[in-house]
Amino acid sequence: MEIIFVRHAEKEEGDDTPLTKKGKAQAKLLARALKKEKIDDFYSSDLTRTKQTAEIINKKIKKQIKFEKALREFKTETLKKEKHKLTKEEIDKLNKLFKFLNRISKDRNKEKTILIVAHGLTNRLILSYFMNLDTNKLVPFMQKETCINIIKWTPKYQNWRLEMMGNHSHLTSKLK
Repeated sequence: MEIIFVRHAEKEEGDDTPLTKKGKAQAKLLARALKKEKIDDFYSSDLTRTKQTAEIINKKIKKQIKFEKALREFKTETLKKEKHKLTKEEIDKLNKLFKFLNRISKDRNKEKTILIVAHGLTNRLILSYFMNLDTNKLVPFMQKETCINIIKWTPKYQNWRLEMMGNHSHLTSKLK
């Protein structure tokens, strides 16, 4: 199993805002980069910027998008806190994300590629979950707009391997 998880393209200022003109151009280049992948399942956060990014990608890969609330953005403070200092709401939100990740990866020995369009902090939590890393150590792991991350299950060693992180080489210098 391979999981490709990307960050949405540049958005307008605000919480649940659409992509900028630059963001739409970034998403088109991301779609072109992902076109060569054989995607079996396609998930996206249900927030506007991720939905728009996913829909632009889908024009190239033509796979049904499943929108997931569990992939919504997290607050930086959630990553910085130690687990015993998290609020009930933060714990519930993290548990929903981890439950979703567990569900989609339960058949990890299958030859399958999953694409996820999410957010910078959410992507760091995905990395944390699969690579067994402390969430509070992930704050410096930058996720630029439309960056590509890839992890792959290795049956021989029974663990996840980081194949790619933060790749945005598909963007022109003007769109970085």
